[in-house]
Amino acid sequence: MHLQMGRQNKKMPLEVSVRLRYLHQDQRIKVSELVKRYPKYSKSNIYIHAKLPDEARKIDCRTFNKGRPKLLTIRDERKIIRTLLLLRETLGSFSIKKLKVESGVDVNISDNTVRRVLNRYGYKYLQSRKKGLLSKKDARNRLLFARKVKRLHAKDIWINGIGFYFDGASWTHKTYPYDQARSTTTMAWRRKSKGSCLKCTTKGKKEGSGGKMVKVFVAIAHSHGAVMCEQYKEKLTGEFFAKFIKEHFQNAFGKDNSPTGKLFLQDGDPSQNSHKAKSAMLDIGAQLFAIPPRSPDINPIENFFHLIKKN
Repeated sequence: MHLQMGRQNKKMPLEVSVRLRYLHQDQRIKVSELVKRYPKYSKSNIYIHAKLPDEARKIDCRTFNKGRPKLLTIRDERKIIRTLLLLRETLGSFSIKKLKVESGVDVNISDNTVRRVLNRYGYKYLQSRKKGLLSKKDARNRLLFARKVKRLHAKDIWINGIGFYFDGASWTHKTYPYDQARSTTTMAWRRKSKGSCLKCTTKGKKEGSGGKMVKVFVAIAHSHGAVMCEQYKEKLTGEFFAKFIKEHFQNAFGKDNSPTGKLFLQDGDPSQNSHKAKSAMLDIGAQLFAIPPRSPDINPIENFFHLIKKN
């Protein structure tokens, strides 16, 4: 009983297996006797190896088994990585299905197979990094701004003092909306150490799949709605924005809450706050109501755009 409890179902070495076959099949020694001679192994294990024919010696193939053959070759995997980098530059956000189609691999291969390839090359589906965190200096500037507005009678400033709130917006016509719906713009396929590279940040993403990008400047005034909505195609530079101010701001000021005043609010875009742009503001008598950096929540037009995108 003690020997039976101490027996273990260990892996049978080749020399022991051959010895068991020899003793049982050639020397005619019973299995019960072999069990006593080899107390390390279980009775069932000894029985199996003692009864094996010489020509049917089974080799344990588990150490040589590499699993089922790969569905994707090394060449396919390299195509997927090259296509991923290309789509990230052109589309920004995309689905695994889009990646398979553009890379030319078999579309019947499951999405999980492609994900495993990307993970093996170091690419993870990670949250896109946001632009700039609020520093202590930024928080101090926000507090000073709030005190300044309070001294200026905040309600009157926001409703009647500021003529209009100005910002730019853009979007792209989507030829295949379902594909884009499957991939969120706040996530990106990237390596952990490449969070700040091109197309890996959420701030400033204006891309979509297919079609032509539409870019407009919009200005809204309290109780008047949109007083300006002008499409532009040029690259946003200080020189272009200065020209835009001279051509369109006078008309917008004529439609806002206080036609006699020329106070407006915009964000801290470098092109919109360049030396040339500020010179153009002085030429038409416009005055900028500056807000602290990294404070989009202070600009009401951002909330207006959020409601439109949400709906």
